[in-house]
Amino acid sequence: MPLTARTPRALFRACQDHPNQILNRVLTRYRLRFPVRFATPTQTLLAFFNGQGEAVAVPLPPTPWYLFIGQQIQAMPEGSQYTPRILEYRYRIQGTPLLEDEAEVRFEYVSPDIDPDFSYSRHHVQFHRDSRSASSDFSLSKFHIPTGGVTIEHVIRFLIADLGVPSLTAHWQDELRESERVTREWLRETE
Repeated sequence: MPLTARTPRALFRACQDHPNQILNRVLTRYRLRFPVRFATPTQTLLAFFNGQGEAVAVPLPPTPWYLFIGQQIQAMPEGSQYTPRILEYRYRIQGTPLLEDEAEVRFEYVSPDIDPDFSYSRHHVQFHRDSRSASSDFSLSKFHIPTGGVTIEHVIRFLIADLGVPSLTAHWQDELRESERVTREWLRETE
């Protein structure tokens, strides 16, 4: 059943709560937020923020990795309810908390509503210019890089299975499968 809510704010809260549940059970205790200053009545930015309200990548100890998750979400009216539409996402795995620094791997999506003339593949993955910095045995042939639409669950699975970030639970695969099922039901397919 698709995710619906009576108001955009209630919808944004649900869009915040679901990924936080899986992130907090499987990967990190940090929580995604949608600060009011980044919101309009029908759009918001969901991301990790520091105490000063700046978007940041969060540490994934004991590894050297930091994770940034950013989703621009639009509340789409459907009758008397609203459903979510992801207009843009940026998932970054990097060696520092600073978003100005180059990510080792980044998964991105830009919808036609954000940029109708976007020149590149709307769903894409990009790597640090020196991919060997990810690890000494980094090889694209050994990593299982998601393609097409990328969910937060895909990124969590990549971090644990390919980059060795420890899970908070031994049952992480079951947790991710259930979360993926809910996400598929909730979200409309992005282009």
